[in-house]
Amino acid sequence: MTALLAAPPASAFTLTKVAPRVFSPSEPGSTVNRVTFTFSNPGGGEVTIRIFDIKGSLVRRNLDSQGFNMYWNGKDQSGALVKSGIYIYQLETAEQVLTGTVVVAR
Repeated sequence: MTALLAAPPASAFTLTKVAPRVFSPSEPGSTVNRVTFTFSNPGGGEVTIRIFDIKGSLVRRNLDSQGFNMYWNGKDQSGALVKSGIYIYQLETAEQVLTGTVVVAR
């Protein structure tokens, strides 16, 4: 008999998935009209997310969240759809900052 060993639970904040990496916010009803950031936060600390354009200007902060998911609908802080292009996300906790990119396509 073979025993399966489970990985120990994460003890620190972990970004587990960002999907889709390319999305079209102007496509209502589409499954790719927002990007979902899925994470594990065993410590329960505050998670802040910021979205920047490629020039480094802050576009959006503190996205909608449900449990361990945060969503960006491709809108800026004033509610306007952003232009097509590459955007940088930054997830921050008290212990670390994680960054990556997503693409808005129309």
